[in-house]
Amino acid sequence: MSEQKKLTDLAFLRNLTGGQPDKMIKYLRMFLSGTPQSITQMELHALSKDWSAVKQTAHSIKPQLGYFGAKGSEDLMKQIEQYADSQTDNDKIPEMINNFRQQYETISAELEQELNILTA
Repeated sequence: MSEQKKLTDLAFLRNLTGGQPDKMIKYLRMFLSGTPQSITQMELHALSKDWSAVKQTAHSIKPQLGYFGAKGSEDLMKQIEQYADSQTDNDKIPEMINNFRQQYETISAELEQELNILTA
C-alpha cells in the first residue's frame, strides 16, 4: 500500500513563524482546538439555512488552512463561502461541509503528528 499524499504542507507556517517551534505550536494548537467547533457551527447554520453565518464561519476557517498548506481544503472553504454568499447551490453546502469534516480528520492527524515532534 502506497503512502497517501499529505493534505498539509507546513512551509508557509515555518516561514510565517521564522521556524520558531513555540510560535508554530501556538498556531497548531489554536487551529486544532477551534476548528471542530467551527465545523459543528457551520453544520448547524446550514441546517437552519443561515447562509450568512455559514459564509462567515467558512471565511474564518479559510486563511488558517492556508497557514498549513491545506490548499484543497482551503479551496473547498472558498467554494462554501461563495455558495453561501450568492445563495446558489445551497443544497450542495451540507455535503461540502461533510467533505471538509472528513478532510479535517486527516489534516488534524497530520498536524497532531507535527505537534508531537515540536513538543518532544
